[in-house]
Amino acid sequence: MSERKANIRLLLRPALIVLPFIFGALFQHFTHCTWRTPGDINISLWYIRGALMVMFYFVLLKIDFRKLAPRPSHFAILAANIAMGLIPYFILNALGYRNLALAAFFVGITPTANAAAVVMDFLEGKVEYVMTGFVITNVAIDLALIGLIPLVCGDFTGSFVLDVLYQILLVVAFPMLCAAATRGVCASLKWRVPRVPGMVTFMLWSSTLFVIAAQSTRFFQQYTELTWQTALTVSLVSFAICAVNFTCGKYLGGKEFKREASQTLGQKNTTLTIFLALYFGTPEAALGPASYVLWHNLWNAFQMYRHDLQKTSNNPERE
Repeated sequence: MSERKANIRLLLRPALIVLPFIFGALFQHFTHCTWRTPGDINISLWYIRGALMVMFYFVLLKIDFRKLAPRPSHFAILAANIAMGLIPYFILNALGYRNLALAAFFVGITPTANAAAVVMDFLEGKVEYVMTGFVITNVAIDLALIGLIPLVCGDFTGSFVLDVLYQILLVVAFPMLCAAATRGVCASLKWRVPRVPGMVTFMLWSSTLFVIAAQSTRFFQQYTELTWQTALTVSLVSFAICAVNFTCGKYLGGKEFKREASQTLGQKNTTLTIFLALYFGTPEAALGPASYVLWHNLWNAFQMYRHDLQKTSNNPERE
């Protein structure tokens, strides 16, 4: 019986990644939910952003900010991140696949997700390395997009700069300030910094996958002119970029930060580029980062299963 319970626990976290995708897609398919308030506020976008901010705050409470030191591999990851956006774009565009090239660009150029630090925390890796990479790639790529978007799309609005600054301040700076304030208060009162169980943040993250899956399904409901052949092609390109990112990151991090660098380059802040692709590009372009959500989270599910399996085998007495 104990072995059976152990097997169930090993599958629990991967299931909490895969099942939200299935349930989210089914929910949207049968309900045709608009995800908007009467005042036309996008509920899903606000929920995802808010959930990531809360998860980010919980992870920051565990981090020693003195360890957030940039390393040469962080800048190698940044260069690879930009290259993965531009190289597939120019190749596919030269071959005459304009929409596919745009999809590849928005997939490849996407910076590191702040949830990458959350995943690395689950995997018991060096969260500070991933957090440093997150800050570097997001700031640098957000600034680079000011010039890159006109290059690939031929369209640009001045409000984009303010949107980028707003996203950085809201999603990165605000949780950092809250975490710093919490640490300061705890230090002055000689309290321990509060620690939130990993399963709390994991369940919160799992709920965001449900919403993203529902939004991806709504994407097909809105743009009925998209064919499944187009969707499959874009999805395969997205998968190829995902595989290259995780593999390339593994080598860029060297022996010490192999897993952390892989996660930094592989897990993407797709919410940002889905919005940018829809605003500046085409529905097909937005499908690229939307399908990437599935691919990098399937890999995350496998990593968590493998990590838990190894942890259980190394500590059989825990069972």
